[in-house]
Amino acid sequence: MTREEQYHMRRQGRPSTTYGPVLSWRLGRSLGIDVVPRPKTCTFDCVYCQLGRTVRKVAAPTEPRVSTEDVLADVRTALQHLDVRSVDYVTLSGSGEPTLHPELGSIIEGLRDLVNKPIAVLTNSSLVSNEEVRKGLAMADLVVAKLDAPNQPLLEAINRPARGVLHGRIVEGLAMLRGETRGELALQMMFLGFREGGRGNTGEETVEALVRLVGEIKPDEVQINTPTRPPSEGYVVTLKPDEINAIAGKFRLSTRYARVVSRYDKKLWAAPKRLDHERVEEEIVGLVQRRPCSCADIATVLNLPTDVVKNHLHELMKQDRLSVVRYEGEDYYKAS
Repeated sequence: MTREEQYHMRRQGRPSTTYGPVLSWRLGRSLGIDVVPRPKTCTFDCVYCQLGRTVRKVAAPTEPRVSTEDVLADVRTALQHLDVRSVDYVTLSGSGEPTLHPELGSIIEGLRDLVNKPIAVLTNSSLVSNEEVRKGLAMADLVVAKLDAPNQPLLEAINRPARGVLHGRIVEGLAMLRGETRGELALQMMFLGFREGGRGNTGEETVEALVRLVGEIKPDEVQINTPTRPPSEGYVVTLKPDEINAIAGKFRLSTRYARVVSRYDKKLWAAPKRLDHERVEEEIVGLVQRRPCSCADIATVLNLPTDVVKNHLHELMKQDRLSVVRYEGEDYYKAS
Protein backbone atom coordinates (compact mmCIF):
# COMPACT_ATOMS: atom_id res chain seq x y z
CA MET A 1 0.00 0.00 0.00
CA THR A 2 1.38 3.40 -0.98
CA ARG A 3 1.83 6.27 1.49
CA GLU A 4 -1.03 8.14 -0.23
CA GLU A 5 -3.37 5.14 0.05
CA GLN A 6 -2.52 4.78 3.75
CA TYR A 7 -3.31 8.47 4.26
CA HIS A 8 -6.71 8.21 2.56
CA MET A 9 -7.58 5.20 4.71
CA ARG A 10 -6.77 7.18 7.84
CA ARG A 11 -8.80 10.15 6.52
CA GLN A 12 -11.99 8.11 6.26
CA GLY A 13 -14.46 9.54 8.74
CA ARG A 14 -12.07 12.34 9.78
CA PRO A 15 -12.55 15.93 8.59
CA SER A 16 -9.54 17.66 7.11
CA THR A 17 -7.41 19.65 9.53
CA THR A 18 -7.09 22.34 6.84
CA TYR A 19 -9.88 24.87 6.25
CA GLY A 20 -10.48 28.20 4.54
CA PRO A 21 -8.88 30.51 3.66
CA VAL A 22 -10.99 32.63 6.03
CA LEU A 23 -10.94 36.38 6.44
CA SER A 24 -9.10 37.52 9.54
CA TRP A 25 -9.35 41.09 10.76
CA ARG A 26 -5.57 41.19 11.21
CA LEU A 27 -4.12 38.40 9.07
CA GLY A 28 -6.00 38.95 5.82
CA ARG A 29 -6.80 35.69 4.02
CA SER A 30 -5.76 32.99 6.44
CA LEU A 31 -5.45 29.29 5.60
CA GLY A 32 -6.41 27.57 8.83
CA ILE A 33 -4.72 24.48 10.27
CA ASP A 34 -6.67 22.79 13.07
CA VAL A 35 -4.10 20.65 14.88
CA VAL A 36 -6.41 19.86 17.83
CA PRO A 37 -9.72 19.05 16.08
CA ARG A 38 -13.13 18.46 17.62
CA PRO A 39 -14.39 17.69 20.14
CA LYS A 40 -13.25 21.03 21.51
CA THR A 41 -10.18 20.42 23.66
CA CYS A 42 -8.66 23.39 25.45
CA THR A 43 -6.97 24.59 28.61
CA PHE A 44 -9.62 27.32 28.87
CA ASP A 45 -13.41 27.46 28.75
CA CYS A 46 -13.77 31.15 27.89
CA VAL A 47 -17.17 32.69 28.50
CA TYR A 48 -17.03 34.41 25.10
CA CYS A 49 -15.79 31.49 22.99
CA GLN A 50 -17.53 31.31 19.61
CA LEU A 51 -17.15 27.51 19.58
CA GLY A 52 -19.23 26.98 22.70
CA ARG A 53 -18.15 25.31 25.91
CA THR A 54 -15.02 23.21 26.16
CA VAL A 55 -15.69 19.47 25.98
CA ARG A 56 -12.24 18.31 27.19
CA LYS A 57 -10.50 20.77 29.52
CA VAL A 58 -6.88 19.77 30.08
CA ALA A 59 -3.83 21.43 31.59
CA ALA A 60 -0.93 20.02 29.54
CA PRO A 61 -0.08 18.83 26.00
CA THR A 62 -1.85 15.58 25.20
CA GLU A 63 -1.48 12.68 22.78
CA PRO A 64 -2.43 14.09 19.36
CA ARG A 65 -5.62 12.83 17.74
CA VAL A 66 -4.09 13.73 14.35
CA SER A 67 -0.45 13.00 13.56
CA THR A 68 1.99 15.54 12.18
CA GLU A 69 2.22 13.47 9.01
CA ASP A 70 -1.55 13.61 8.47
CA VAL A 71 -1.73 17.34 9.16
CA LEU A 72 0.87 17.98 6.47
CA ALA A 73 -0.86 15.55 4.09
CA ASP A 74 -4.10 17.49 4.58
CA VAL A 75 -2.28 20.68 3.62
CA ARG A 76 -0.85 19.06 0.47
CA THR A 77 -4.36 18.00 -0.54
CA ALA A 78 -5.78 21.48 0.11
CA LEU A 79 -3.05 23.11 -1.97
CA GLN A 80 -4.18 21.09 -5.00
CA HIS A 81 -7.44 23.08 -5.04
CA LEU A 82 -6.16 26.46 -3.92
CA ASP A 83 -4.38 29.41 -5.48
CA VAL A 84 -1.80 29.85 -2.75
CA ARG A 85 -1.02 33.34 -4.06
CA SER A 86 -4.30 34.47 -2.49
CA VAL A 87 -3.21 33.31 0.99
CA ASP A 88 -1.64 35.86 3.33
CA TYR A 89 -0.94 33.62 6.34
CA VAL A 90 -1.02 29.96 7.25
CA THR A 91 -2.53 29.96 10.74
CA LEU A 92 -2.58 27.25 13.39
CA SER A 93 -5.92 27.69 15.09
CA GLY A 94 -9.36 26.10 15.02
CA SER A 95 -11.32 23.87 17.39
CA GLY A 96 -8.89 23.76 20.31
CA GLU A 97 -5.69 25.19 21.79
CA PRO A 98 -2.90 24.43 19.23
CA THR A 99 -0.12 24.29 21.82
CA LEU A 100 -1.74 21.11 23.17
CA HIS A 101 -0.28 19.27 20.17
CA PRO A 102 3.08 17.95 21.44
CA GLU A 103 4.68 18.19 17.97
CA LEU A 104 3.82 21.82 17.28
CA GLY A 105 7.38 22.68 16.22
CA SER A 106 7.53 19.76 13.77
CA ILE A 107 4.24 20.86 12.20
CA ILE A 108 5.52 24.43 11.75
CA GLU A 109 8.76 23.12 10.27
CA GLY A 110 6.82 20.94 7.82
CA LEU A 111 4.50 23.78 6.84
CA ARG A 112 7.47 25.98 6.07
CA ASP A 113 8.72 23.38 3.60
CA LEU A 114 5.28 23.14 1.94
CA VAL A 115 4.04 26.73 1.77
CA ASN A 116 6.09 29.82 1.12
CA LYS A 117 3.88 31.96 3.36
CA PRO A 118 4.29 33.38 6.87
CA ILE A 119 3.09 31.07 9.63
CA ALA A 120 1.03 32.33 12.57
CA VAL A 121 -0.10 30.56 15.74
CA LEU A 122 -3.12 31.74 17.72
CA THR A 123 -2.72 30.67 21.34
CA ASN A 124 -4.51 31.35 24.60
CA SER A 125 -1.07 31.67 26.31
CA SER A 126 -1.90 29.09 28.99
CA LEU A 127 1.11 26.86 28.24
CA VAL A 128 3.80 29.45 27.41
CA SER A 129 5.56 28.72 30.70
CA ASN A 130 6.34 25.26 29.24
CA GLU A 131 9.81 25.37 27.63
CA GLU A 132 8.94 22.86 24.88
CA VAL A 133 5.81 24.81 23.98
CA ARG A 134 7.85 28.01 23.71
CA LYS A 135 10.37 26.26 21.45
CA GLY A 136 7.55 25.37 19.08
CA LEU A 137 5.97 28.82 19.19
CA ALA A 138 9.36 30.48 18.64
CA MET A 139 9.53 28.89 15.18
CA ALA A 140 6.46 30.80 13.93
CA ASP A 141 6.62 34.11 12.07
CA LEU A 142 3.85 35.50 14.28
CA VAL A 143 2.41 34.39 17.62
CA VAL A 144 -0.91 35.97 18.57
CA ALA A 145 -1.25 35.32 22.30
CA LYS A 146 -4.34 35.92 24.40
CA LEU A 147 -4.22 38.08 27.52
CA ASP A 148 -7.69 39.10 28.74
CA ALA A 149 -7.10 39.45 32.46
CA PRO A 150 -4.58 41.25 34.70
CA ASN A 151 -4.94 38.83 37.63
CA GLN A 152 -6.04 35.33 38.66
CA PRO A 153 -9.63 36.22 39.75
CA LEU A 154 -10.47 37.74 36.36
CA LEU A 155 -8.67 34.89 34.57
CA GLU A 156 -11.01 32.53 36.43
CA ALA A 157 -14.09 34.65 35.64
CA ILE A 158 -13.42 35.21 31.92
CA ASN A 159 -11.21 32.33 30.73
CA ARG A 160 -12.15 29.62 33.25
CA PRO A 161 -8.79 27.82 33.03
CA ALA A 162 -8.00 24.20 33.78
CA ARG A 163 -6.77 23.50 37.30
CA GLY A 164 -3.16 24.58 37.78
CA VAL A 165 -3.10 27.26 35.05
CA LEU A 166 -1.85 30.38 36.86
CA HIS A 167 -1.92 33.97 35.69
CA GLY A 168 1.55 34.77 37.00
CA ARG A 169 3.11 31.93 35.04
CA ILE A 170 1.32 33.06 31.87
CA VAL A 171 2.82 36.55 32.16
CA GLU A 172 6.29 35.16 32.91
CA GLY A 173 6.03 32.78 29.96
CA LEU A 174 4.98 35.56 27.58
CA ALA A 175 7.92 37.69 28.65
CA MET A 176 10.29 34.75 28.03
CA LEU A 177 8.68 34.04 24.64
CA ARG A 178 9.24 37.65 23.64
CA GLY A 179 12.98 37.10 23.98
CA GLU A 180 13.01 33.68 22.31
CA THR A 181 10.71 33.94 19.29
CA ARG A 182 12.15 34.29 15.80
CA GLY A 183 9.14 36.31 14.67
CA GLU A 184 6.69 38.84 16.08
CA LEU A 185 4.60 38.60 19.22
CA ALA A 186 1.13 40.13 19.38
CA LEU A 187 -1.06 40.24 22.47
CA GLN A 188 -4.77 39.94 21.72
CA MET A 189 -7.11 41.23 24.41
CA MET A 190 -10.84 40.52 24.38
CA PHE A 191 -12.83 43.17 26.25
CA LEU A 192 -16.37 42.39 27.37
CA GLY A 193 -18.99 43.19 29.96
CA PHE A 194 -21.42 41.00 31.89
CA ARG A 195 -25.18 41.45 31.65
CA GLU A 196 -25.84 41.24 35.37
CA GLY A 197 -24.22 44.59 36.01
CA GLY A 198 -20.66 43.27 36.01
CA ARG A 199 -17.99 45.28 34.20
CA GLY A 200 -16.06 42.26 32.99
CA ASN A 201 -12.57 43.52 32.21
CA THR A 202 -13.58 47.02 31.09
CA GLY A 203 -13.10 48.91 34.36
CA GLU A 204 -10.52 51.68 34.42
CA GLU A 205 -8.27 49.96 36.98
CA THR A 206 -8.42 46.68 35.05
CA VAL A 207 -7.48 48.35 31.76
CA GLU A 208 -4.63 50.22 33.45
CA ALA A 209 -3.34 46.96 34.94
CA LEU A 210 -3.35 45.36 31.48
CA VAL A 211 -1.48 48.35 30.08
CA ARG A 212 1.20 47.79 32.75
CA LEU A 213 1.48 44.12 31.80
CA VAL A 214 2.01 45.12 28.18
CA GLY A 215 4.92 47.21 29.44
CA GLU A 216 6.42 44.14 31.12
CA ILE A 217 5.97 41.79 28.15
CA LYS A 218 6.89 44.29 25.39
CA PRO A 219 5.04 42.74 22.43
CA ASP A 220 5.28 44.03 18.88
CA GLU A 221 1.54 44.60 18.72
CA VAL A 222 -1.52 44.84 20.96
CA GLN A 223 -4.82 43.77 19.37
CA ILE A 224 -7.92 45.16 21.06
CA ASN A 225 -11.04 43.13 20.38
CA THR A 226 -14.59 42.43 21.59
CA PRO A 227 -16.83 39.41 20.87
CA THR A 228 -18.46 39.69 17.45
CA ARG A 229 -19.93 36.17 17.17
CA PRO A 230 -22.32 34.28 19.47
CA PRO A 231 -20.52 33.63 22.78
CA SER A 232 -20.77 30.43 24.80
CA GLU A 233 -22.44 32.29 27.70
CA GLY A 234 -25.50 34.47 27.17
CA TYR A 235 -24.50 36.97 29.84
CA VAL A 236 -21.51 38.22 27.82
CA VAL A 237 -21.94 41.79 26.56
CA THR A 238 -20.20 43.00 23.39
CA LEU A 239 -18.76 46.50 23.53
CA LYS A 240 -19.86 49.19 21.11
CA PRO A 241 -17.32 50.58 18.62
CA ASP A 242 -16.82 53.81 20.59
CA GLU A 243 -16.26 51.83 23.82
CA ILE A 244 -13.66 49.50 22.33
CA ASN A 245 -11.89 52.34 20.56
CA ALA A 246 -11.75 54.31 23.84
CA ILE A 247 -9.97 51.35 25.45
CA ALA A 248 -7.62 51.09 22.48
CA GLY A 249 -6.85 54.78 22.94
CA LYS A 250 -5.61 54.14 26.49
CA PHE A 251 -3.14 51.59 25.18
CA ARG A 252 -2.02 53.93 22.41
CA LEU A 253 -1.25 56.65 24.95
CA SER A 254 0.78 54.38 27.21
CA THR A 255 2.33 51.86 24.82
CA ARG A 256 4.90 53.72 22.74
CA TYR A 257 6.90 50.75 21.45
CA ALA A 258 4.01 48.53 20.25
CA ARG A 259 1.45 48.91 17.47
CA VAL A 260 -2.07 49.07 18.87
CA VAL A 261 -4.94 48.04 16.62
CA SER A 262 -8.66 47.84 17.34
CA ARG A 263 -11.26 45.44 15.96
CA TYR A 264 -13.05 48.51 14.62
CA ASP A 265 -10.08 50.05 12.85
CA LYS A 266 -10.30 50.31 9.08
CA LYS A 267 -10.51 46.84 7.49
CA LEU A 268 -7.05 45.49 6.84
CA TRP A 269 -7.69 42.91 4.13
CA ALA A 270 -7.98 43.19 0.37
CA ALA A 271 -10.84 41.76 -1.68
CA PRO A 272 -10.35 38.02 -2.23
CA LYS A 273 -9.47 36.49 -5.56
CA ARG A 274 -11.78 33.98 -7.17
CA LEU A 275 -11.03 30.45 -5.95
CA ASP A 276 -12.28 27.28 -7.59
CA HIS A 277 -13.80 25.23 -4.76
CA GLU A 278 -14.95 21.65 -5.24
CA ARG A 279 -17.54 20.23 -2.89
CA VAL A 280 -18.84 23.59 -1.70
CA GLU A 281 -20.96 22.10 1.06
CA GLU A 282 -17.92 20.37 2.56
CA GLU A 283 -16.10 23.71 2.47
CA ILE A 284 -19.00 25.34 4.32
CA VAL A 285 -19.12 22.65 7.00
CA GLY A 286 -15.35 22.87 7.41
CA LEU A 287 -15.60 26.61 7.99
CA VAL A 288 -18.44 26.58 10.51
CA GLN A 289 -16.87 23.75 12.50
CA ARG A 290 -14.10 26.22 13.44
CA ARG A 291 -16.04 29.48 13.67
CA PRO A 292 -19.74 30.39 13.42
CA CYS A 293 -20.29 32.21 10.12
CA SER A 294 -23.04 34.34 8.65
CA CYS A 295 -24.19 33.77 5.09
CA ALA A 296 -22.26 36.90 4.08
CA ASP A 297 -19.09 35.56 5.77
CA ILE A 298 -19.31 32.32 3.80
CA ALA A 299 -20.06 34.08 0.53
CA THR A 300 -17.01 36.30 0.99
CA VAL A 301 -14.65 33.48 1.94
CA LEU A 302 -15.75 31.21 -0.93
CA ASN A 303 -16.27 34.13 -3.33
CA LEU A 304 -19.72 32.86 -4.25
CA PRO A 305 -22.98 34.76 -4.77
CA THR A 306 -25.06 35.07 -1.61
CA ASP A 307 -28.06 33.34 -3.17
CA VAL A 308 -25.89 30.33 -4.08
CA VAL A 309 -24.61 30.11 -0.50
CA LYS A 310 -28.16 30.39 0.83
CA ASN A 311 -29.19 27.38 -1.27
CA HIS A 312 -26.32 25.31 0.11
CA LEU A 313 -27.11 26.40 3.66
CA HIS A 314 -30.74 25.37 3.14
CA GLU A 315 -29.68 21.92 1.97
CA LEU A 316 -27.25 21.47 4.87
CA MET A 317 -29.95 22.50 7.35
CA LYS A 318 -32.30 19.91 5.83
CA GLN A 319 -29.58 17.29 6.35
CA ASP A 320 -29.24 18.40 10.01
CA ARG A 321 -25.55 19.16 9.39
CA LEU A 322 -25.91 22.80 10.47
CA SER A 323 -27.71 24.71 13.16
CA VAL A 324 -28.35 28.44 13.30
CA VAL A 325 -28.20 30.93 16.16
CA ARG A 326 -29.20 34.59 16.05
CA TYR A 327 -26.79 37.10 17.59
CA GLU A 328 -26.78 40.89 17.43
CA GLY A 329 -29.51 40.79 14.76
CA GLU A 330 -27.71 38.35 12.44
CA ASP A 331 -27.95 34.61 11.81
CA TYR A 332 -24.79 32.57 12.38
CA TYR A 333 -24.43 28.98 11.17
CA LYS A 334 -22.68 26.32 13.26
CA ALA A 335 -21.91 22.64 12.69
CA SER A 336 -24.48 20.37 14.31
